[in-house]
Amino acid sequence: MLDEEQKAIIQTAYSELREAKGFRGRLCQRQMIATIAKTLGGIEDGGPNTCTIEAGTGTGKTVAYILAALPIARALNKKLVVSTATIALQEQIVFTDLPDILKHANLDFTFVLAKGRRRYLCLSKLDKLLRETGSRNLSLALYDDEVAADVPDPELYQRMLDRAGMGEWNGERESWPQELDDAAWNPVSTDHVQCTGRKCSNYDNCFFYRARERVFKVDCVVTNHDMVLSDAVMGGGTVLPPPDESIYVFDEAHHLPAKAVNHLSHFVNLRGSQSWLEEIPGSLTQMLAQIGPVGNIEHRLPSIDDRVHSLTAQLSGVGELLDRLRMTEVVAPDGTLRFPLGRVDDELRMHAGRLAEGLSLLLRDVSPVADDLNLQLEDAEPNARDDLEGWLAVLGGIRSQLENSQVLWSDFAVADQTEDDGAGYPRARWITYRGDPVSDTRVSCSPISVKDALKELLWDTCHGAILTSATIAVGGDFSLFRERSGVAADSVFETLTSPFRYPEQAVMRIPKMDVDPRNGQAFTDRVGEMLPGLVQDSRGVLVLFTAWRQMHQVEELLPEAFLEKVLAQGALPKSELILRHKSAVDAGQQSVIFGQASFAEGIDLPGEYCDHVVIVKIPFSVPDDPVGATLAEWIEAQGRNAFREISVPEAVLRLVQASGRLLRTETDTGVITMLDRRLVTERYGHMILNSLPPFRREIER
Repeated sequence: MLDEEQKAIIQTAYSELREAKGFRGRLCQRQMIATIAKTLGGIEDGGPNTCTIEAGTGTGKTVAYILAALPIARALNKKLVVSTATIALQEQIVFTDLPDILKHANLDFTFVLAKGRRRYLCLSKLDKLLRETGSRNLSLALYDDEVAADVPDPELYQRMLDRAGMGEWNGERESWPQELDDAAWNPVSTDHVQCTGRKCSNYDNCFFYRARERVFKVDCVVTNHDMVLSDAVMGGGTVLPPPDESIYVFDEAHHLPAKAVNHLSHFVNLRGSQSWLEEIPGSLTQMLAQIGPVGNIEHRLPSIDDRVHSLTAQLSGVGELLDRLRMTEVVAPDGTLRFPLGRVDDELRMHAGRLAEGLSLLLRDVSPVADDLNLQLEDAEPNARDDLEGWLAVLGGIRSQLENSQVLWSDFAVADQTEDDGAGYPRARWITYRGDPVSDTRVSCSPISVKDALKELLWDTCHGAILTSATIAVGGDFSLFRERSGVAADSVFETLTSPFRYPEQAVMRIPKMDVDPRNGQAFTDRVGEMLPGLVQDSRGVLVLFTAWRQMHQVEELLPEAFLEKVLAQGALPKSELILRHKSAVDAGQQSVIFGQASFAEGIDLPGEYCDHVVIVKIPFSVPDDPVGATLAEWIEAQGRNAFREISVPEAVLRLVQASGRLLRTETDTGVITMLDRRLVTERYGHMILNSLPPFRREIER
């Protein structure tokens, strides 16, 4: 149970913050604070350790979960780890919300924004590049297929070294005074594979490890879902506090399952694999000549050379097989060939098994060399450390590539591919033919369900977790999110009341439409005709499309006078587009944003900046990506309806997000116009409509 001292701290902090900031207490915010505090306070008494809360725009979620969770985390000697899906929310929390709470809520705490290694300058790589100006970094050549072959202007790197040395730069990519593209940044950043950690001669001055020390010392860590998942996959406690010592808050939690799918997927490029495999013997020969015998390498080289030749030959055979499949099977326009229910044919499975075995043997030859080099580095003289560190990074890259490839081909070699994830689900397996004509072929696999993985990686290991978003439940039902996230059914689930007076503040209009959205071009033509008249009385307009092609076609249909008011996604950077839109509205002009799905979420345009949202079509997802298509196929194979179980609930969540762009404060008013009359003509439409916020409705018959 929550003790009286913690309860008093939370109540006092909320009262003082509310008084200092001058905001009125909201019932939904108090409900959220109470639910979180009750959940976290009851964990040590055997209560559930997870709490899922759907809280709409205007709740003040950040204030609620910080004030409720931070005092309890400190009392339990745990770290509070706040994770978001977007950079915009991270920055709002770090630069606005937490400083406000620290200043006004009578809470004394420390916090930091945690970033991955790739966001920091690697001094060892910078030093190596400056010493070898004009040559491609060897470890990148072996590890990073995407890095540019040429090294950018060395003067840039010299400026980096000078500014870092004088303390004028903290080594973070985002704080460099000019924007750095990937071609300039990748050669001087690293990841956990190539990083030699404490053995690096620059360890004491390493920007990443300095930042990492702060992560383990502060009370509150702000990060993103990708970093939490990466740390969890590596065992936890590597770059973030260990899960069992952490209380997580996952804001924008509806993104977490999809992020987990990406982290648990694997792929290899056939041509890229052949290239880095072929480089291994030559690189190890070069290493032997430069630093001498290590890990019995001189005796292992003949075996390594033979295995590499065998593997590259096998990859050529797989390439020929996949080329034949491209001629005989149905390949999607994007070059994807998906195996139904993830089941590959026997010939490919046989090839995959041989590759997996060969990679395992090669890994067995290479690993002792890396292990011995690691030991030598511990006792090395200072003048020998640079070369040893460089080769340790190279071997780390080789090892990682071998492990990833071995996992991928082992997955394709599984004998029974009907329920091979151990939980009744198949895995998605597919081929992507890249380039036209084909220049390389990518082989990929992925789970279609991550609920068990998330349960194992997070929910069973963390001390506690709060998951929140404006869109988690479908009409108050959390079952879809439970199924995707793995959060236990006996956990705490709550939908908060909204601070908005929906019927008074906004109206949802469904005008007459004599064309069905499924009648593609005719519907698009009708949208172009109607749009100027629909929004003529509005100042700030957001028009949301589900397809780029339709958006551009509507642009072409608009009168020139109206088109001058349109700011279309893709024509400008998102931040610049928003800035121009606000400037036009501030000047008393009408401004109309045309956007896709990314503009239906995370865009904050209060007041007149958005007083009318036009939704062109119900945002049904077409499960044409390999993971979604395999999941839908599996559901249908169970005798169930994938459209009803996947497409309709996801459309509800997307529409809630889209309609949430209209009301951002308790004083906002406006109109949502829905041009897709399937909301009132189809049975599923009524279900969707009744799951949306209770706006006043005006439906033309």
